[in-house]
Amino acid sequence: MLYLDNAATSRFKPQSVIDCINYDLRHSANSGRGGHDDAISAGIKIENCRRYLKDMLNADDGYETVFTKNCTEALNLAIFGAINDGDTVVSTSNEHNSVLRPLYELQRRGRITLRILDTHGKKADMGELRKISSRANVLVLGGACNVTGATLDIEEAGKIAKDNGALFILDGAQSVPVLPTDIKNFGIDMLACPAHKGLHGVQGTGFLIVDRSIELRPLLYGGTGTFSSSVFQPPQYPDGLEAGTLFAGGIAALHQGAKWSFEHLASTKKNLTQLTQSLLYNLKTMGCTLYSEETATGVVAFNVKDTDSTYIAEMLNEYGIAVRSGLHCAPLVHKSLGTENQGAVRASIGVETTAKDILYFTKCLDKIIKSLG
Repeated sequence: MLYLDNAATSRFKPQSVIDCINYDLRHSANSGRGGHDDAISAGIKIENCRRYLKDMLNADDGYETVFTKNCTEALNLAIFGAINDGDTVVSTSNEHNSVLRPLYELQRRGRITLRILDTHGKKADMGELRKISSRANVLVLGGACNVTGATLDIEEAGKIAKDNGALFILDGAQSVPVLPTDIKNFGIDMLACPAHKGLHGVQGTGFLIVDRSIELRPLLYGGTGTFSSSVFQPPQYPDGLEAGTLFAGGIAALHQGAKWSFEHLASTKKNLTQLTQSLLYNLKTMGCTLYSEETATGVVAFNVKDTDSTYIAEMLNEYGIAVRSGLHCAPLVHKSLGTENQGAVRASIGVETTAKDILYFTKCLDKIIKSLG
């Protein structure tokens, strides 16, 4: 199958990632829950991954890496753990439901004032963001939109947060590592990220890098392997925020996937840019309605006239092409674009996508369009 659904999960996995999972299946051990060699080895791998992620994203010893099962859990931990009653929170219409649903739930409970900047599916205007962020306590923003690929000026957003004395929570699901993400110098207080997208790890693992000065309330309560004589959750970073058994093999795989991704970042970015430009040109030539303009993340959203996006995706699947259709768990984007009923077709390029793949996709879509009359 020609896989163009990398914004949902990357298909390519380095051999080192596969090796980590295979090893874990054969040497399963619960890190932090025993003194035997295998448990200690699993714990060391987890700690090595913590340090590596901080190093590559420029987070010093004032920050901690907390592991979660995905980016959604990391965002929930950040939002429910740091936002206080009475806070004013700013976000945008570009965000995924993993940001919107926690924030709207807090608004529904009457706990926060929520301000949403309508970006119309495009890159957020920093001047407008600065205006709407006046007297805000928290900014929760995504590095890139998962529908259109529109990017955020992360550094400028960090300055806006700092100027307002606000916390800056960044959703890095679609932007790490292809967009510059300098936690310390960009003023990012918390960065949530999955393993299975741009870092080419496996599903079931994510992380939150958080400024240790933030007193983050736990999302989960339970066993940590530490302070076991107490029936209360320990307050220490990171174990107090990691109740339950960690996916040691997945975290080791995240370490290896992240290493591969950062080492190949230059070629990845070049490939994404070139192929996205080609795809956008071809779609425009065929008369498709385009909702994407930027090329950094390899995400392209489009429609074919007024045809339902799900039908187009189903027809592409008949040709052995995987794309995503519908609303992409991002309702405010589609409201901005006017595609709430039709949805949109999203093709997202990965590190293994080639120019030949884009040509095949174009030929198949052209046949589908012609069959519509």
